[in-house]
Amino acid sequence: MPTRYSSSLVLLCALGLAACGGGAASYNDTGNTPPPPGTPPAPTVSLSAAPDTVAPMGSTLLTWSSSNASSCNATGAWSGGMPLSGNQTINSIVATSIYTLTCTGGGGSTARSATVTVTAAAGTVNGMVDSSLLDRHQESANRVYAFAGFSTTSGTPVATAPVAQDNGACTFRYGLAGLPNGNYTVALTSNGGASFRSSANVTLAGAAVQNFSPTSVVRVGPGRPFTHPNQVSGTVQNGVVVEIDAGTYNGPASTWTVNNLTLRGVGGRAHLVAPANISNGKGIWVTQGANMAVENIEFSGAAVPDMNGAGIRAEGQDLAICGSYFHDNQNGILGAVAGNGNLLIEYSEFARNGGCEPGFGCSHNMYVGDTSRFTLRYSYSHHASIGHAVKSRAQENYILYNRIMDEATGTSSYIIDLPNGGLSYIIGNLLQQGPDTDNPAIIAYGAEGLSNPNRNLYVVNNTFVNDLGSGTFVSIAGGSTATVRNNLFVGNGTAVGGTATQVSNLTTNAPNFVNIGAFDYRPTATTPGIDQGTAPGLGGAFDLTPIYQYVHPANRQARPVRNGIDIGAYEYSP
Repeated sequence: MPTRYSSSLVLLCALGLAACGGGAASYNDTGNTPPPPGTPPAPTVSLSAAPDTVAPMGSTLLTWSSSNASSCNATGAWSGGMPLSGNQTINSIVATSIYTLTCTGGGGSTARSATVTVTAAAGTVNGMVDSSLLDRHQESANRVYAFAGFSTTSGTPVATAPVAQDNGACTFRYGLAGLPNGNYTVALTSNGGASFRSSANVTLAGAAVQNFSPTSVVRVGPGRPFTHPNQVSGTVQNGVVVEIDAGTYNGPASTWTVNNLTLRGVGGRAHLVAPANISNGKGIWVTQGANMAVENIEFSGAAVPDMNGAGIRAEGQDLAICGSYFHDNQNGILGAVAGNGNLLIEYSEFARNGGCEPGFGCSHNMYVGDTSRFTLRYSYSHHASIGHAVKSRAQENYILYNRIMDEATGTSSYIIDLPNGGLSYIIGNLLQQGPDTDNPAIIAYGAEGLSNPNRNLYVVNNTFVNDLGSGTFVSIAGGSTATVRNNLFVGNGTAVGGTATQVSNLTTNAPNFVNIGAFDYRPTATTPGIDQGTAPGLGGAFDLTPIYQYVHPANRQARPVRNGIDIGAYEYSP
């Protein structure tokens, strides 16, 4: 229906147009105020990039102009004062970038931006890196850099990549991606870029391979000039790689004194069998040089009169052991005392070492002294004879993703003995005490006195099995600060002896593993504790969340992430 207005309303509207919404707009309304007479106009700015899409390390030309402005300033991917109009070439663009220009005058400021997109490139450089060129104890410091141009390691690298270790092996590799075709210097660092161990010029046309090989290699084996490692132990120089052909080498013992030495079995393990009389009175090999590595070597039969004969007696600063096998010695490895720095053992096996004799004390599968840091990972220690499967007095201990067991016939004392405490992380391990154990505790912390300055213990996401039927899973000395979280305790006994913060642990006599009789503790769909753990958080600065899980024998795999974290050393995955 049409709207009708009364004559009185029309009269009112004629007298006051604003009240009826008609008439000219009021300049008192917000946003409608015109500039006062004589106010300068706002600046105008134009900015363009040509081209606006480039390959990595490409260039573009920025062109701009302005009016009604007295100054211009660049921000974003460029900076500084700029003329009121002009152009500038931008080189070596490695990522998509935004360039902003703001011009200011009496009428205010106006900003304009131009975006230059960097297209992805498929070019790659990859290759192997010999372990002798790496810092095995500061893994994050090992990286490969790519610099634009030949024979230069200065300026900002165009790409960088970590050096990564192959699963179950002592080999390493890297991969640089996203590089446009061109010339590069590819450089290896083992100290985070402070200096470079090796570099090479690489011309890239889609893909290239650049390996980093050892500086010097001495080869030992049947049919070679040197037929036994002992023949070169006193003559090799610092930094040499000694490659020993697979096979059996009977006596004599060797002492290695030079630094940065790598001793490596090739084509399989080189088996060093102890002589009847170990002349140095210590072990098959005595390592006295700094920054040494032992890879793919087998040691057996070491025995000396003081009952401490070892496969390796570690006496030098920083030792890495990878892919090796120590069996049927009085001690598998012995040493790494105060001042010896770091001891790393990975992807290795220890079996049937140890013993206790009146008047001589005990020997063990492995016995680490009061060195700075001990790391044992992805390894298999089993069937220790009376002694401990793992014993360490180190100030810091990282025992990660191992299988440490008596199994059916082992007679070890403790599975893990940390007699003097220390900052200790025990994460993601399979820990089993057999029916013939010589001591009813599986882990002992501080049993000989907490003499190490740090007394913090973290026992997280391990699977324990107690086939003794009694005893203690984790024994903790008074005065310690301990966290026990997300552990699966199978069998009878006391879960924790001593004081600890205990969170999300589970005790059961029905674990429903894949095959508990064969010591295969992988979970099935009916294993208790699936999705029932809690986020481990940090232990000091160390992330307690398990990222790997043990694969038998002496290997690892990434731990799956699904739903909530499971209790125990494995994450169930259907």
